[in-house]
Amino acid sequence: MAEERPKKQWIMNAFAIFSPGHLAPGQWKHPEDRAGDYTDLTYWTDLAKTLEAGKFHGLFLADHLGIYDVYKGPGNSAPALESGAQFPIGDPL
Repeated sequence: MAEERPKKQWIMNAFAIFSPGHLAPGQWKHPEDRAGDYTDLTYWTDLAKTLEAGKFHGLFLADHLGIYDVYKGPGNSAPALESGAQFPIGDPL
């Protein structure tokens, strides 16, 4: 008699970034799109509630700890640091 294997569990995680758009350009045209509200706390709490209702296991919030240093010449971190642009995205200096 063959031994039964334990059932595998499907783990679902969502991905989000602190930006109105990342990998789905043009979604902003959809009438129900709320990506522009990414700076509003209710956007994130509503997303968490939706994911929880869908039985998701987690939400990965992408951030960026490096500096995009190509604006106004290579190796130039001043514009990114002065504006807090993408360094990190969710918590500017």
